[in-house]
Amino acid sequence: MDLSLLCLLLLLLVSHGVGLEDMCREERCKKHGPVIRFPFRIKGKQPDHCGYPGFDLSCTDRKETLLELPTSVKLYVNEIDYASQMIIARDPDECLPKQLRNFSLSRSPFGSGYKGLSNYSFFNCTSSKGDGYNLDCLSGPGYIYAYTSDYSISYTDLTNCTKLYNLSSIPTEIVDLENTLHLNWSKPDSGRCERRGKFCRRNSSASLETECYDKPKSKEGMVFVTRFSVHFETIGSFVS
Repeated sequence: MDLSLLCLLLLLLVSHGVGLEDMCREERCKKHGPVIRFPFRIKGKQPDHCGYPGFDLSCTDRKETLLELPTSVKLYVNEIDYASQMIIARDPDECLPKQLRNFSLSRSPFGSGYKGLSNYSFFNCTSSKGDGYNLDCLSGPGYIYAYTSDYSISYTDLTNCTKLYNLSSIPTEIVDLENTLHLNWSKPDSGRCERRGKFCRRNSSASLETECYDKPKSKEGMVFVTRFSVHFETIGSFVS
C-alpha cells in the first residue's frame, strides 16, 4: 500500500475522531456524580449551545454539581432523571428552610416535581408545640414553626408565638425537613428523546428548537483511531 494513501487515511480518521471529541458529550463533576448532558451544561466548560437557557450547572471545588436558581438559591444536584425530566437536589448545608426567604421558581425553567406548592406562615414560638412543621435547623432562641396559611393556622394556639413572615408558592417538601427537593421541567421536551433511547440537542447553535439523535459512540471511534495510530509507524516503516 502506498505510504501517502496510509497518511491520508489516518488524517481522515483522526479528523473524524477530533470531531467526535468536540461534541457536547456527557460530563460529570466527580466520578459518581450525576451525568450532565442536554438540556444541562457545565458553565464555563461547555459552550452555550450544549445546553438550554436556564440549565447551567457548575462544579464546586469539592466537585459537587451545583445548580443556582435566579434568586441566588444554591442547590447540590444528587440525580438527574432525563426521561422523566426531573432533578433531585439538596441544600449544601443540609438545611433547605434557611433558603426559604429567597426561594422562588418563577424566573427559572423548573417547577415543583413532587408534593406541589403551598403558602406558609412562619412563627417563632417560646415553647415546643405539637402541630405545624418544626424547622429544627432554623431554631435558635425559640422554636421556628411553619403553618400552612389556608388551614392549620386557624386551628392552632399561637399565644406564645411571634409571627415572622408569610411566604407563598413554596414546595411542601422544603418544610418537611427531608433536605431533598424534586424539581421538574417541561421545556425543552427532551424526555421524549430519552424515552426512545436517543439523546436530545438543539438543532443549531442559534436555535432553541430541539431534535433527537442517536447516542454518540465517540469513545469507540477514538479507541479505533488510537489503535490505528499505534500500528501506523510500524506499517509505514514496512512500506518504506
